[in-house]
Amino acid sequence: MPSDLQSRKTKSYSQSPYLKSPMYASVNMVSVEATTSGEMAASVRQTEDPLIAALPPNTDYITYLTILEYQLTPQNLSTLNRLLQDDDGTLAAEIGWDLLKLVLPMLRVEPDKARECLDIIARRGNPREVIIRVAEELERLGHDESDAEADPAENDDDLPTFVGEAPRVHLGDMALRGMPKPSIHEALVNHPEHEEDGPDAVVEEVNFRALLNMLGLLHPRIKTAYPSRFLATSLPAALSAYRRLSMNTESTFSFLRTLTKLVTKKRPALPPRVSTSNVLSTTSTNDTSGDIVSAPLPDPEYKTETGTAPRAVADNEAAINQRLVQAVLLEVIDEYTAASSDPQPPLTARLRVEFEPHSVTSLRRSQLDTLTRNEHARRADNLRRTFMTTSQDLKLDIDTAIRKHNEVYPEEPVAEEDNDYPTSPSQIPFSATGLLLMYSAQQYSEATSKQAFTAADMNSRININQVLEAIDRQYESDTRLRHSAPAIDSILSLLYLIFCTPPTSSNTPTHSVEDETLLLATCNTLQDIFTSCPDTDLRDNAYHIATHLVHGHCQRNTRLKAMKGILEADVTAAVSPIHEAQAGNLKSIAVDWLKDEIYPTQAIQQMMSRTLDEEDRGLPLSVVAELAELLFPAKQIPDVPDSSSEQDREQAMEGFAAELPFYISSLNLLCLVARSHEEQGPSEGSVGGTVSDVSAVEAGLDVVLVRGEVMLATLERWKDYLVGRMSKGETAGTGEGNGLEVDGISLPDIFALEDAVGRTREMLQAES
Repeated sequence: MPSDLQSRKTKSYSQSPYLKSPMYASVNMVSVEATTSGEMAASVRQTEDPLIAALPPNTDYITYLTILEYQLTPQNLSTLNRLLQDDDGTLAAEIGWDLLKLVLPMLRVEPDKARECLDIIARRGNPREVIIRVAEELERLGHDESDAEADPAENDDDLPTFVGEAPRVHLGDMALRGMPKPSIHEALVNHPEHEEDGPDAVVEEVNFRALLNMLGLLHPRIKTAYPSRFLATSLPAALSAYRRLSMNTESTFSFLRTLTKLVTKKRPALPPRVSTSNVLSTTSTNDTSGDIVSAPLPDPEYKTETGTAPRAVADNEAAINQRLVQAVLLEVIDEYTAASSDPQPPLTARLRVEFEPHSVTSLRRSQLDTLTRNEHARRADNLRRTFMTTSQDLKLDIDTAIRKHNEVYPEEPVAEEDNDYPTSPSQIPFSATGLLLMYSAQQYSEATSKQAFTAADMNSRININQVLEAIDRQYESDTRLRHSAPAIDSILSLLYLIFCTPPTSSNTPTHSVEDETLLLATCNTLQDIFTSCPDTDLRDNAYHIATHLVHGHCQRNTRLKAMKGILEADVTAAVSPIHEAQAGNLKSIAVDWLKDEIYPTQAIQQMMSRTLDEEDRGLPLSVVAELAELLFPAKQIPDVPDSSSEQDREQAMEGFAAELPFYISSLNLLCLVARSHEEQGPSEGSVGGTVSDVSAVEAGLDVVLVRGEVMLATLERWKDYLVGRMSKGETAGTGEGNGLEVDGISLPDIFALEDAVGRTREMLQAES
């Protein structure tokens, strides 16, 4: 709370005649001395509306607030609205800040009247005081009722007792003699539209959106030398409330509209005029956004400020304000993407359907079509576009922000003077994950709306290395990002557009990332997603992008390092350590990449031709000999278990099952190597497989075949063991072969092993 506003809550109390004497200084402000209140009540005719009869100057403002607390109901809320608009703004300025706690509960039963009242308060009340109350109400949202009842603003236990002053004594709750006692809560319960079992979360979301709308009206009214102090008070409170609530689409839309209002300069409305005929000078209408439109009053305290701020101060404040709203926007997209309760449609899969329909199965395309037509998907797409338009309204330059963030990382920011509020824009950090998500939304929007989007379109606006550096760093440091499927999908969609979109033309290669360390780090990120993400679609997308990266964007030595790092599974390798449960699958992918480099298909050749020169495409067959120890690790295969120890058998089965996909891929590669050896050289269709020294190739292939023979012999014993267990289970009825797996190994994997072993044995025998 701004330091110059901390005493603002008691400002209007000073006008009450009941507070002139020190004996009343410690009494709760909401309570009124019973005798005086009784005399006032006696002067009011029973047939007259108390809200009108007690209107100041008939009573002071504190007494009038107390009467409202007892008498205001959803039925007479329209009367209060008329009274607040019927004067020159004094009533709203004096009591508006304290009406929030009375009006907010009525949003549940009288939403239209309650919203109108809050709108009047925001437009005619004292904006500096009302903003503080709005921030306090936002801080209460999302907490337990027991926590919400403890109002720190009304608790004066921490007020000091001066020397010679008697200790404060709490007199308890006080009542007005001669006045009825129905509370607002009782009036709401007795309201015909009250729902006893209404969810509190829904009520709080309605209150949240109403309070956000008030902030959008209040902040533009404030005329002060340091408006950023008020933004630094209300925006963190709003963001905290947003995080505690469900973060659904409606609340996010409301937040974005509020941010736009804070920076959009509209033509000021004409000020209200009080007519002698008691005709309302301001009528409420609705604009296109559904907000109630009335003429806002100027800041009543602006005239009390002496002088104007220097130009340098004003410029600095404008920069701080802009940075604040931009930072909050990035936090909102970060929070919504990572933790929203609404389903979010997949982005990467839709891009693959757009640019590579052949890479997506017909069943998956049908599922995506159904999902795209879903109402939630359409609203999510609308929200994504709203994020983009809001960033443009806030003048957020995402490209520059990413570049500057990379330039200062990992250096710590310069320590500045400890202040309650930011004194320079550099003190307000941007969410790095939010920047990436915003950039991803921007690129996805352009890719899906542009007729001929290419990878060059991305490189024309920002250095791709900057994006990859930010992705790799944030994925490693942001734990929540790694556990959020929508956030991972956004990152994958960005990587897809970088590495998988078509080139500028069929003959001209597009940009190529030349930083080897950066490419290996990106490959590492994709491997981690593949091995750790439980979503099968995201894992498939990560594999697809990594395949494009390795074959189409890495130089020959970089490709070899990437595959070797995976096969080594070494923490010191350029690629991060492999998750143990997925080690076999990832090693199998590395073997398949190597096979495609030596014996490329037409699709792989197209990947290579996009960015690589012809002499740098593919790998020679001699690479297999260099990696023979990693490709055919016969000594690392566990021995076939015997019946001596059940624990040893389970341990051996678990280790073999984890590596089985890798063993099958290695056998398939061994078949191709044996065929090449039989033909005395690489196959005709291989790219990069021509070797001048045929004898050296043959010598290397001989080493490969020897190691492959040893590995094949071990795997033959495993094949016989598993098939025997399966057959034994079927005949004996032990259940081991009656299900979909045998000792943790699926039947399809057993059949694949049996087929690979048989084909490899046949090929080796033919070669010999």
